[in-house]
Amino acid sequence: MTERSFRIFFGASLIVALYFDLRPLVLGLIALLVFQGITNWRITHFISRLRHGNGEAIEAPCAAAAIITTRINFEAERALHLIVAGMLIFTYAIYNQQLWFFPWFIGFALFGAGLSGICPMILALKAFGLK
Repeated sequence: MTERSFRIFFGASLIVALYFDLRPLVLGLIALLVFQGITNWRITHFISRLRHGNGEAIEAPCAAAAIITTRINFEAERALHLIVAGMLIFTYAIYNQQLWFFPWFIGFALFGAGLSGICPMILALKAFGLK
């Protein structure tokens, strides 16, 4: 499983959970993102290790990755998980009535990023110097 397929799966799961108003599933997805962001134990690495025998996920090369240099020793994917979890906690768990559209936007953005293979947030984080 690649990070791209994880974004497709996570975005689709979030959209389905929001549509059917499955609050425990949304909170579980948030908890999964927080766990992966804090510990850096990712589902993609475990599945890749089971399938291929090593801990590295198979990723397609990104043309923008060759241009950007790393200044901060923190992975952009890990930061993405923490940022998305924080935004979901803020908008879904705290201000659910006022910002009801924002979790939907996050779900569709992650699903679209997985389908296209281009995640603007990852590109922005790498431009800021994350690994």
